Amino acid sequence: MSKEQIIPVTILTGFLGAGKTTLLNNLLKDLPEQKIAVIINEFGDTSIDSHLVVSTKEEIMEINSGCICCNVRGDLINILSNLMKQEEKIDRIVIETTGMANPAPVIQTFLMDEQTATSFEIDSVITMVDAKHIWQHLKEEEPGQQIAFADVLLLNKMDLVTEDEKNNLKQQLFNMNPHAKRIYTTYANVDSQDLIGKKSFELGNILKIDPNLLVETHHHHHNDQVTSFVFREDRPLDIEKVNKWFAYLVQFKGENLYRYKGVLHIKQLEKRVVFQGVHMLFAGTEGFKWANHEKRQSEIVFIGKDLDFQELERGFQYCLA
Repeated sequence: MSKEQIIPVTILTGFLGAGKTTLLNNLLKDLPEQKIAVIINEFGDTSIDSHLVVSTKEEIMEINSGCICCNVRGDLINILSNLMKQEEKIDRIVIETTGMANPAPVIQTFLMDEQTATSFEIDSVITMVDAKHIWQHLKEEEPGQQIAFADVLLLNKMDLVTEDEKNNLKQQLFNMNPHAKRIYTTYANVDSQDLIGKKSFELGNILKIDPNLLVETHHHHHNDQVTSFVFREDRPLDIEKVNKWFAYLVQFKGENLYRYKGVLHIKQLEKRVVFQGVHMLFAGTEGFKWANHEKRQSEIVFIGKDLDFQELERGFQYCLA
């Protein structure tokens, strides 16, 4: 395949709630003339993120068999080979990996699978860092790996940290990955030209950090206390009760809730409510109007540490109108 036809790949990673979907939406808005295939990988068996990605002419494919690193490489290779068979040419691929995954296996797929390596090349690995919450997560395995494998570190939510915190974070990230370009941002606002088409992925730098990247044995365990639960309900919810329940969750459970997001079917409203939260930060907005033929359903995902399924289920049931 000639150099012109090799399709560039942007890998977007970062811990839960760092702002990956916001960045993805911004990139898609900035590149309206490009035909982009977006591959989203979710932790757990639901895929709310595709509700949150603004639909343009991109194709969104989802890999749902959990974490991209454990069992998804086969799926990823299949999706990529199907894209190559399409009549319509694709200009770029963006892969958004789950916040719980080590990106190494995705990178490996593009380097070690022969067919994939001849058709695609990694343009950049972008890791989003939540400047406000990263300290709570750095003790865990995945955020460290995500930072180590990046060639661009995008520090988001800079408006929420002090100057001292910013300097500490800079030093910490430099210690973990001195080669990566660092970009500071709020609301994931960044010029797509700084991220796309830079060919900033340098295998040599990554092999300095992880000499075993190209070794096939890949042991991976998610942090055992981290679980994800999904709740769905066709009956409408009451807005007052929902507000009370979320106020309680944010106040008393926020520490352990890494990420919660979803779509709500509220009795009092003709529009869906889309919400997302990270720890104690929570935001809900009215989304699109429900279409006439559309099934109205609430769907909520919680990802966090030491979560109590029964308690969450009781709270969700309490919200019924």
